[in-house]
Amino acid sequence: MPPHSHHFIRTEPVTGPGVWQASDFTDPSSWTEVLDEREIAELESALGTAKQCGEPLAKLSVDHFPLPTLSRRLEAIVDELEFGRGFSVLRGLPVDKWSLEDAKLIYWGIGLHLGVPVSQNAAGDLMAHVKDHSEGDLDDPNTVTRAYRTRSALPFHTDSADIVGLLCLRNAGNGGVSTLASSMTIYNYLLAHHRELLGIYYRGFVYDRRAEEATDEVPYYRNAVYGYFNDQLSCRFYMAQYIESATARSGIPLSDIERYALRLFQEIGAMDEHQISMKLQPGDIQLLNNNLVVHGRTAFEDQPGRRRDLLRLWLNTRKAREYPADFAAFRFGMPKTH
Repeated sequence: MPPHSHHFIRTEPVTGPGVWQASDFTDPSSWTEVLDEREIAELESALGTAKQCGEPLAKLSVDHFPLPTLSRRLEAIVDELEFGRGFSVLRGLPVDKWSLEDAKLIYWGIGLHLGVPVSQNAAGDLMAHVKDHSEGDLDDPNTVTRAYRTRSALPFHTDSADIVGLLCLRNAGNGGVSTLASSMTIYNYLLAHHRELLGIYYRGFVYDRRAEEATDEVPYYRNAVYGYFNDQLSCRFYMAQYIESATARSGIPLSDIERYALRLFQEIGAMDEHQISMKLQPGDIQLLNNNLVVHGRTAFEDQPGRRRDLLRLWLNTRKAREYPADFAAFRFGMPKTH
């Protein structure tokens, strides 16, 4: 097996805990880690230490946010994300009693123990509010806003770092249900029923940068969906709307078979036997490994005085796998290769 060729297509089923069905998780407690009072107190003590040092977020390290007990639990969560099912929910942060700035600082400190925070956009933002910014609808081909800034339903996709974390400050009045599926399970289904299409996913698609390109970059890029490196299959699948809007900017049309492959990926992930759903509660942190898990959400509606607001972190883990060059095109925290 050639370990360093992105042209190699895996023709054997993926195995291991990252290949899962919805029936494997009949009880949400199986993926939920509930913080206890001692761990909350440890976080609040670390908050005081971090505040006292006076450094901005970007200059803080784990030494500024000591978690002598909780750090071991967070290490186990990283192992679960990297080598297990690929997702977890950390529950119980009392965000209703903390100020927004304190909640951000505690969340950042947790993130430092999980990995290395990376930029989420061309402006270099390290933390983003996932909420409705009233900048247009995702399905409007003329919109240039990023998906996380809308209230639209989001199809299955991945983000551009090893781990994506979402801290729920407030959930929506209606909707906003998170959906997850194993991209490895999707791969095995494709291998069993549509192996003639696998080459399309390895070649990947052209995506719209949504006005995030640098001055020396074109406004689109190509990224592989699947890449098989270092004996590990990895997945990166970005918004289909970004693919559609890229056609005008790139002049590269989508073929009928490519459109079919895009629809098929979504349909396989959305099968009842493949997807699970959860609605995050205030104080939950959802953590996902983008290499193993695709995620989406239902559309949501805010209510007066209750606006859905999630804080997003992108993290590269210290146990990260080696990536194909085709996966590095739009990882803001790493040098661009295209």
